Amino acid sequence: MKKWMVIIAVTLLLCSGIIWFIQYRYFHAEPLSEAEAVQHIETIYQAHVTQVGKQGNNYEMLFTRDKITYTAMFDAITQEVADLKVKEVHNQLLLTENEIRQLVKKEYSEIESVILADNVYTMRVEKENKQKELTVDAFSGEIIAERDIEPSKQPIEGQILSAQHAIHIAQQQLEGEVDSVDFEETAEGGYYLVEIETKDDEATFQIHAVSGKVMSVIWDDDH
Repeated sequence: MKKWMVIIAVTLLLCSGIIWFIQYRYFHAEPLSEAEAVQHIETIYQAHVTQVGKQGNNYEMLFTRDKITYTAMFDAITQEVADLKVKEVHNQLLLTENEIRQLVKKEYSEIESVILADNVYTMRVEKENKQKELTVDAFSGEIIAERDIEPSKQPIEGQILSAQHAIHIAQQQLEGEVDSVDFEETAEGGYYLVEIETKDDEATFQIHAVSGKVMSVIWDDDH
């Protein structure tokens, strides 16, 4: 009887070990090492990493490309890049919004919005009926990041968006507090003027009241 109990106990332990190994091997996301994270950043951005700091599962990196120094936070588990900012520029002039539009227009059929922050342009564009968000170097005009985005849910044709829907669209462009919302009626269905304010920026978004498209963005330079 004791022999059978020992065999059962050993079998259970072996099964538990196998299950743990399978879960760990195939379902446990191992964070990248510092060397792997550096190699990842240098590969996707064609850059040279000069400084690395670790914060939990994130690496704070300083890297240089085309005489421009950037800072970014890199998640070692998801491998996502966040807070990408320009830290230093060496003898280069900032490209205007019109120049950036002309460069991007060569590859993308429609440019829906352009936002400049921290010397990086964030652009919402369309290509092959898919919406994308681009991160564009404001000095060289190079696209340094691209991701697919889900389009905003469109209302029934001819139906006017609610003010809350217009606010949601505006806050996807600039996350901040709503200062004011105004509706202007036109023959095409009208548009909303949504003013968003953050600690550093203030902008008024003109949003088509039927399609939800961002028609224009006006930045308050005195903010």
